Amino acid sequence: AVVLRAKLKHIDAYNHGRRRVAALYRKFLADTDVITPHEDGAGEHVYHQYTTITPQREKVQAHLQSKGIACAVYYPIPLHQQKAFQKDCAGVSMPMSEHIAENCLSYPIFPEMTEKQVKTVCDAIKEALN
Repeated sequence: AVVLRAKLKHIDAYNHGRRRVAALYRKFLADTDVITPHEDGAGEHVYHQYTTITPQREKVQAHLQSKGIACAVYYPIPLHQQKAFQKDCAGVSMPMSEHIAENCLSYPIFPEMTEKQVKTVCDAIKEALN
């Protein structure tokens, strides 16, 4: 609690830093088929994770990992397919949720991430997609 309380004083700066990094990801991935998080101006995203819809996810993930770049699939199973909901959701199809679960991939993001680091990740993503 003491550590978190100390960090709380810097939360606005941390959030600003992650938004800056997210903007760089959007810029560097704009010429790809990667679907980046949508912002509509109704609020501000804090980007605890930077999750995209990535064509050829397994190929991109393997390529990033081979270069020592962390990436992850945080939610590989849609809620309606999880064991806890199997009774209530038996036979339910949610194609969009299933598509996202099959294609989402999260890339590194932290407030101090440099433009060069983001570009390195994006260049590796582009290499994998080509």
